Amino acid sequence: MHLSGHNIQLKNPSWNFIQAAIKSIVTHLILTNKNGDYVQCIRNAQELIIEYRVNSNSKFKHFVIGRGENKSPLKVTWIVIQTTSGEIMVQQEEILKFSDAELIFKEFYNNNSISGNFNKRNVTKLHL
Repeated sequence: MHLSGHNIQLKNPSWNFIQAAIKSIVTHLILTNKNGDYVQCIRNAQELIIEYRVNSNSKFKHFVIGRGENKSPLKVTWIVIQTTSGEIMVQQEEILKFSDAELIFKEFYNNNSISGNFNKRNVTKLHL
């Protein structure tokens, strides 16, 4: 695993270090495994967004992680978040808490996956 973010570049971090980094995220935090899959947390003053990318055979899938049930794009509340990387449009259910980030990062750290307790909205087409 590799952890990177604001003033962080660390190979093979311990879970305790990752947990502390989550609690002190300034702008972003990325945990990458040996396959290049990653979870990344982006935050501004009020919101926290988590994305997940899975690589396979020179292709990838990119997801925004959220809570609640999947809804039609016509039935969701869309929010524009300002970050240091620019604007990100997400659904209300995709604004998460630090406790969610901790659960997601821990699952990825231990199992290279994301828990089924969270929704994964596929946004791969936005990254092609």
